[in-house]
Amino acid sequence: MKRFTTMPAAAAAIVSAGLLAALPFLAGASRPAALGGALAALGAQMATHFLLKGWRARNDRFMAAILAAFAIRVAVVVAAAAAFALTDGAGAIPFMLSLGVFLISLLAAESVIEHGRPRAGAVPAGS
Repeated sequence: MKRFTTMPAAAAAIVSAGLLAALPFLAGASRPAALGGALAALGAQMATHFLLKGWRARNDRFMAAILAAFAIRVAVVVAAAAAFALTDGAGAIPFMLSLGVFLISLLAAESVIEHGRPRAGAVPAGS
């Protein structure tokens, strides 16, 4: 698979599989809330992946990319929590649980996928 499509395909597969596994156990307002959390996590992950792609490819900006991605993910979680605090939504727990589980799962998948990719300006080990 091309490098451009590996992460989006893996992310879509993780979210789809997670939702298909969880939906039979959810009822009522929990289903759309879990779907919303999954889509929010997928949106945040894809945004950080594509916005910071150039930074992750360079050794001198790699840590900045990691910190920026962390800040974006924290902002998504805080915004979701604030939205449910203001609206007192019935699906707050399934939404936040889904958001957290999928954010962590997608972050782990991105780490595994990105681990083997060479960085621009990287010096081979032992040089």
